[in-house]
Amino acid sequence: MSEVPTSGIDLDLVARHVDKLPSPSAVVVELLQRIDDEDMSSTQLARIIARDQALVVRMLRIANSPFYGLRGRVESIADAIAVLGLRAVRSLAATSAVAGGLAGIAPPGFDTGIFWRHSLAVAIASRALARRVKASEDVAYVAGLLHDIGTLMLASVFPAQRAAVLTHAAEHGLHIADAEQALLGIDHAQIGGTLAERWNFPSQICCAISCHHRVSPERGCLLACTVHLGDVLAHALDLAGDPAERVLPISPECWARLALDRESGRRLFADIEREFQALSSALFN
Repeated sequence: MSEVPTSGIDLDLVARHVDKLPSPSAVVVELLQRIDDEDMSSTQLARIIARDQALVVRMLRIANSPFYGLRGRVESIADAIAVLGLRAVRSLAATSAVAGGLAGIAPPGFDTGIFWRHSLAVAIASRALARRVKASEDVAYVAGLLHDIGTLMLASVFPAQRAAVLTHAAEHGLHIADAEQALLGIDHAQIGGTLAERWNFPSQICCAISCHHRVSPERGCLLACTVHLGDVLAHALDLAGDPAERVLPISPECWARLALDRESGRRLFADIEREFQALSSALFN
């Protein structure tokens, strides 16, 4: 395996080092590829999940957590589908699969707790926003959960470059993505999009990951707009508990699409915070 250089990154280099991160299992890829498949039956979903026993264990632990209020009632994936519904179990499976596959990555000096709490917050916010604009809630949730996987690769595979980016951002008061562009010529969103493509994730999820910091509604990627706004809201609400938190610049075009008045915004933010507190307790405690 080639050595990782200490300066300069492009997307070809990222693609050549994808194998330095654990690739998603076949079960994870199939779940993500079929996350918006309205023809999938409960039996088909249960069979896919059953192929990964570690995933089954994680899902049942979460399904029996106080978040769902069903403690002691869910003993199998079939039970979970019957009680919670197909859509809820599909999102739960995606969360458990993604978090289980990548949560073991812990680069030195990288706060994985903050990373995963923020990822979950963006997933929840993106789903809530998708519901408002009548987009796919499940796809928005997964895209939000995965939106910063490029950051995980930078910290794991290119630590020298990430350290330089953090220093540059602090010294010049820049957002991380802008500091990455200034020093590396690409940002973590583009890196994450390349990872997602190499892992055969659905194209709309790849697009949302790649564009969530530099989104243009004219590109026709409503999902990217949704994840962009979910990211902004998660940062603004500081759900991850990051001491270095800062509010992101927001796309006026995406915000206009949301058409959110003050009262609707207040309810939306309260719903996002409430769901995050409950689900993060189930996932991370």
